Amino acid sequence: MSFSGPGTPASAADAYSAGAVAWAAGPGRIYARLAELLIAASPVPLAGRLLCDVGAGTGVASRAARAAGARVVATDLAHGMLVVQRSDRPPAVVADATSLPFRDHVLGGVVAAYCYNHLDDPTVGLREGRRVTAPGGPVLASAYADDDTHPVKDASEQALREIGWAAPGFHADFKQNASSKLATVPRAEAAARAAGLHAIAVAAMRAPFPELTVAELVEWRLGMAHTAWFVNQLPPGARDALVARTVELLGADVPILVRSVIHIAALA
Repeated sequence: MSFSGPGTPASAADAYSAGAVAWAAGPGRIYARLAELLIAASPVPLAGRLLCDVGAGTGVASRAARAAGARVVATDLAHGMLVVQRSDRPPAVVADATSLPFRDHVLGGVVAAYCYNHLDDPTVGLREGRRVTAPGGPVLASAYADDDTHPVKDASEQALREIGWAAPGFHADFKQNASSKLATVPRAEAAARAAGLHAIAVAAMRAPFPELTVAELVEWRLGMAHTAWFVNQLPPGARDALVARTVELLGADVPILVRSVIHIAALA
């Protein structure tokens, strides 16, 4: 059986806005820990600095930066992501990562957790982060490595295709044109150098999530922007059947989730 609804989102921003609540409930718990690891990689203390959380989403990196003592302003192209739990979050503005609404060198630093890897040319985002950061301030960025994978990705997408889902065009473009450009240490180092950053430290890291149940792994994937817009349209019974089918496709021996990521920690 297939399902239809308002239609495929026209852009990544539309998809992220439509799936913001699902993202916070599913992927958000994974991204929160990854954001904490990125913040911990800062080469200088963040306490007291005014930090821009670029591509802030539902605010996981903002929370990690505030916990480290930073003052935060957030930007994202998806308005719907910025309004989730709005009362508990720092000031925010809808803005493109490649054209931030700040004067040169006005900020104490920038953090872009899994944002620049969505750009066709991540060097442009890194260069913009350098532009708005005062000399000696940190520019922190992260991306997924080439070997980052888990069987739940394929299982969930197969189950979704069986009921009529198709990946939005923006997701196919991301996979083809952007996702790999920061996905190795040499590529990330080259992008940071081309952006004019210095004191560049790039590291590959593996972050395990042994506490996640199979059900929580499925919710992670169903809450991603390229799937949540479709899942949100399903009636409860159909959603339950989708989850059950994904679990069936995964089989009995499901490995723990280990995210393979690349960190860029540099100075403007």
